[in-house]
Amino acid sequence: MKGAVLFYHSVFDHEIETILDRIGCTHYVEIPKAWARDDGERRFGTHIYPGTDSVILAFLDEEQAERLQAEMRQLKLDRVKAHTRLALFPVEQFL
Repeated sequence: MKGAVLFYHSVFDHEIETILDRIGCTHYVEIPKAWARDDGERRFGTHIYPGTDSVILAFLDEEQAERLQAEMRQLKLDRVKAHTRLALFPVEQFL
């Protein structure tokens, strides 16, 4: 089992949801409207720093994790998605 933390600019919510559906990930936690700062850009949901990120925490089987990783690579190749990141980590136990 793998844990996945995915963060991305909130404008890509629909695309990310479509990917999660495609890989069969139906149980996850989404944190919308998260403030973010990366590569010198800030997204704090204000008129000075507009926009926000979304964060998803999901627990996936090995195949789903591999498919998510491939989907995210393809997403970044298809369009420049500089603010899209995925971290995968092993899960020892999930109850």
